[in-house]
Amino acid sequence: IRERYQAWRALPAQEQVRIQAAAAQLATMPDEQQRAWRAQFDAMDRSDRRGWLFGPTLGADYAVLQPLLAQVPEAEHAGLLRTLRSMTPQQRRELGVLAQRTPPGARAELRRELVSVSAQERGDWLWRRLQH
Repeated sequence: IRERYQAWRALPAQEQVRIQAAAAQLATMPDEQQRAWRAQFDAMDRSDRRGWLFGPTLGADYAVLQPLLAQVPEAEHAGLLRTLRSMTPQQRRELGVLAQRTPPGARAELRRELVSVSAQERGDWLWRRLQH
């Protein structure tokens, strides 16, 4: 419960609004449909379910970003999430490809580079990294 509460508090306000709207919509659905959606969520891999704690934006991309998000030091966590949330969906998909290609021992350096690149330069940076 504490983990979910902390994750909720860490979400940007717009993500919280989206989740509240989705929860309100879910509450109006027939019980059978609610149970079906819950069963679908429960059938997901535990890691993927935890990814949704990052909110709807990053939760949708968590499966491809998971290698990059695994074992992030606490001091780097907020900056990385802020950077990921500022990226376009296409950039997050490209980053996911890059994260998959990057050996585990080099992912910390990839994260540091990602956070240090300006939003204006990020697309070019991703393109260059994907070409290597």
